[in-house]
Amino acid sequence: MLHAYRLVYPVSQHAPPQLWEYEQPYIDHLLLNAQTFDRCIAPGDFEDWEALDRDNTHIWETYYRPKPLYDSWKTWQEWLLEYRQLIIEVQDIYEAHKAQGTWRRPG
Repeated sequence: MLHAYRLVYPVSQHAPPQLWEYEQPYIDHLLLNAQTFDRCIAPGDFEDWEALDRDNTHIWETYYRPKPLYDSWKTWQEWLLEYRQLIIEVQDIYEAHKAQGTWRRPG
């Protein structure tokens, strides 16, 4: 059994489903991002790597690959590497603004 997680954006009906994250420490980064920005995390259980790969491939081919924005990434695995880094960088930016007292929660 393979446990995976992904961010869920219930506010926007236009946001595509996110890819499943299956490795540490990246799962922890997702959890921290969700907590920081009041987002939800969806857990998922997959029978094996092939099942997770099938689901992420379906998400990638259906929602990401058709958009020109994602042309530079040929597979979901390539995009996931970038996405992981984005999650970390957003958290770092938040922490820097919080330390400076310049962070304001929207709404």
